[in-house]
Amino acid sequence: MFLWGAATSAYQIEGAAENDWTDWERHGRLKERHVRCGAASGHRSRWRSDLALLPSIGANAYRYSVEWSRIEPGRGVFDVRELEREVERISILRGLAVEPVVTLHHYTHPLWFWKEGGWENRESVGWFAELAAELARALPSVRYWVTLNEPIVFVLGGYLGGMIPPGMRRFSSAASALENLLRSHVAASHAIHERIPNARVGIAHNMLDFAPDRPHSSLDRRLVTAAEDLYNVSLVEATATGAMRWAFPGEGTAAFKLPDLPRATDYFGLNYYSRAHLRFRGLPGRIGEFFYRDSEGRGLTDTGWEIHPRGFHRVLDVAARAGLPILVTENGIATRDDRLRRSFLREHIAILGHQRDAGLPIEGYFYWSLIDNFEWLEGFRPRFGLFDVDYATFARRRRPSADLFAALGRRFTERGRSEASAEDDRSSAASRT
Repeated sequence: MFLWGAATSAYQIEGAAENDWTDWERHGRLKERHVRCGAASGHRSRWRSDLALLPSIGANAYRYSVEWSRIEPGRGVFDVRELEREVERISILRGLAVEPVVTLHHYTHPLWFWKEGGWENRESVGWFAELAAELARALPSVRYWVTLNEPIVFVLGGYLGGMIPPGMRRFSSAASALENLLRSHVAASHAIHERIPNARVGIAHNMLDFAPDRPHSSLDRRLVTAAEDLYNVSLVEATATGAMRWAFPGEGTAAFKLPDLPRATDYFGLNYYSRAHLRFRGLPGRIGEFFYRDSEGRGLTDTGWEIHPRGFHRVLDVAARAGLPILVTENGIATRDDRLRRSFLREHIAILGHQRDAGLPIEGYFYWSLIDNFEWLEGFRPRFGLFDVDYATFARRRRPSADLFAALGRRFTERGRSEASAEDDRSSAASRT
């Protein structure tokens, strides 16, 4: 079955949790210091009706995350009522004929996690495995799991850029955190497979297309190569070989081996949004800068990102080097102009179909996002949803792009059904001979 659906994350649509992000907001660390996530999109009280939207967009799958701080509010203390709520969510999705794809870590952490040393503490591997084991015990029918959402983005933003929790700027801490995150993926995958042998476990990896800001500059071109290796390729190659080499120009290099990483990864998750243009600076602590340019005249998104469909084609090729089935775990656009969203969908889905027809093992696509959401440092201004959210009343309004999304998806879901039927016919014929 080809997975066709939309994606969300718990804190971005539920809010109302006591975690590291609520603490970050209290200290005025967003771009607009007064903004608070609060109840986010009101999903905490409207989650059943929100799930009921999925069949209306032709979705047969839904990627969402659990909120770690709700599930395990104290170290080793799991909230039974929250686990029961997750069980009910799975039951409702099954009743809607929608495949759940559960993400364990989507940026947020319980407060106790940082008090115990966070991802620099090697014990974090065991803590994360315990979370995975508890959820796998509670949700034994869930087949698809995402352990980590965008671990490299998280490390760059939280340990080198100081932009998100834990707000650090130290390469040695970033290197330790990255290694422990990937070890945590391996440990969580083992914990899930022990309880759900047929589970499929992967990582959602954000990938960018890169271009030199000055095409004639050899230094800009060299910076593009370094960024490509750091941001895109390092995790692809580590997933394929078990060897990670993560080099940040002007900061340092982390190299470590995880022999079990290839065996612990059943598919490669790809998040793609945009292209970045890089310019060499050569300044202490700032070897380069990146920009989003409207170089093709398509306009920029609400987040200031370039709309660049051709980059989607390229990063799918790079992701294929992992030698695994590919799930496009996120792809979307922040815009209040739904005509632009419809154009984005047509172009990116055309590339998805072309690449699949060319033989890439693409097994799913998730649009980001189902409904408008709290967009981290950007607050509530960006509008990603197929459904608009009125933040004053929490009313949902279906955008025309939702109808287009449903129509585009039929090509993939109907083909998937016909392929499954053909496989069943071949199996039946083989059993008769």
